Amino acid sequence: MIKEKIKNLIENKLNISHFEIKDTTSQHTNHANYKGGSHLRMKIISNDFINKTLVQRHQMIYSIINQYIQKEIHAVILKTYTVEEFESLKGK
Repeated sequence: MIKEKIKNLIENKLNISHFEIKDTTSQHTNHANYKGGSHLRMKIISNDFINKTLVQRHQMIYSIINQYIQKEIHAVILKTYTVEEFESLKGK
């Protein structure tokens, strides 16, 4: 399944503290322009994101999963945090 492939790929490339991946494809299958492919929502916490901009963080993830974009993955929503950023969110 694509979720497991993606999770394994990212975990093998980054030092992950926490990882969540949800398949939201079922919310999109009735859309007129839906032509297949998974819709994934990911939350990735890694100190590999320290001193990286949001764009750089997303580029890191897209470079890892690029082989699946437009083939098995139609859309991705990314939430990327360092451990410190994620811990600070818990208090809010």
